[in-house]
Amino acid sequence: MRKNLRRLASFAIFDLPLNAGYIQLLLRNIQKQELRVVYNWNIEGTRRKLIAYYWYKHVLCHFLILFGIGLLIISPFSPYFNLLYLSVLFVIGAISFGVVYLFIYLPLFSVSFLPQLETLIANHKSKQVEKPQTKSVKTQSKIPALTVTLYILLKTAGVERIASDAFSAQMLNRLTGVDTDSIKENLRRIIHPKNLTPKERAEVVKGITVARTYFEKLGHPPAIGLLDELEKKLEKE
Repeated sequence: MRKNLRRLASFAIFDLPLNAGYIQLLLRNIQKQELRVVYNWNIEGTRRKLIAYYWYKHVLCHFLILFGIGLLIISPFSPYFNLLYLSVLFVIGAISFGVVYLFIYLPLFSVSFLPQLETLIANHKSKQVEKPQTKSVKTQSKIPALTVTLYILLKTAGVERIASDAFSAQMLNRLTGVDTDSIKENLRRIIHPKNLTPKERAEVVKGITVARTYFEKLGHPPAIGLLDELEKKLEKE
């Protein structure tokens, strides 16, 4: 009983459409539903739908239900029910809606609903931007270790034609799909470790450590020996 009274009170004071959790839930549900139908559905489309949802569902239903309740209350006291009576009711309803629209629905939309919606949209967009950036950072951190591992593998296989040039970078790019410029730069750090910044040196050392763990698990002594030589070369430079 109390729960129903709370729901009724919440509806009467127009509380639900302005609830941040409710708006967020609607945003997620509409976005998911539309993405199932249109694979490249944009968040701006969801924003427009939510605004329409506010006006055409919440506002319209809220007013019609409250106005209907008012009519039900006064109808037993009205002895007349004709076309003139309906016309008067229509005019009263139109004037009432105009007043409620100007002093309740529109201010609540501008001050409460829209700012919350815009905040949720902005948060959604920022998350969408952060995901590729985070993935890119993780990928970049693995490139030194990958380059060191492939370099040692090629050396132990007897491949002499491996250098910090476009050809070697392109060959490794075909094998790994990693950007050629990144491979070329990491090969330069491995083969010619002169004038490395502390950050670059640390990345190469970390790559050697990862590669060493890999080759130790494989039980590949020649590769471990080359890694030792590479470490000594880094220490000398």
